[in-house]
Amino acid sequence: MQTLIDILFYLTLVSELLLLLLILISIYMPSRRFWPPPGKWSMEYNLIWSLTFISIGGIITLALLTWDTYLLSNWLLKPIGFVLIVLGNALAIWGLRELGVYASSGLEYKLVTTGPYKYTRNPQYLGDIIVLIGAILLVNSFYVLVTSILGIIIFGLLPFAEEPWLREKYGEDYIKYCNRVPRFIGRIRRTNDERLFPR
Repeated sequence: MQTLIDILFYLTLVSELLLLLLILISIYMPSRRFWPPPGKWSMEYNLIWSLTFISIGGIITLALLTWDTYLLSNWLLKPIGFVLIVLGNALAIWGLRELGVYASSGLEYKLVTTGPYKYTRNPQYLGDIIVLIGAILLVNSFYVLVTSILGIIIFGLLPFAEEPWLREKYGEDYIKYCNRVPRFIGRIRRTNDERLFPR
């Protein structure tokens, strides 16, 4: 059983590290970007989503196989983790419903500023980060801790890969939206501040 857990852990870790590398390439070399992908079923699209599914599936399977095997065995953390998972999923699903599956896949659609997008520019990523924090607390596993921390870093960096592309696609409307609504959490601005770079 331990061999299976180790193989799964390293497979998940490698998938996440490759995702992280592709996102960093997208941030620092936009002409070679992987996220957002250039089109549906492109090599970039297939690679990003294959690695994403391997990573998510790996974290879930590791959670089931290594439940409550680490240092954080505190009964109080379990309900907090469970509540965070429920809240994070609710926010991510709300964002998915508002934006749609097509645009959530990283494909061009239209600028959405309604629903949860009125309060955060990245409700799906924020929801995923909250879910991963909840998983760390609920599952109490070294394997889930490491892979979830990497997942949090990935979801935290994704907006930096997307924002230049969104500015290019939606121009002034997106810049104004960025000036009003925080990247993740923060104060909603009601001014006509026309800064050139989003927060």
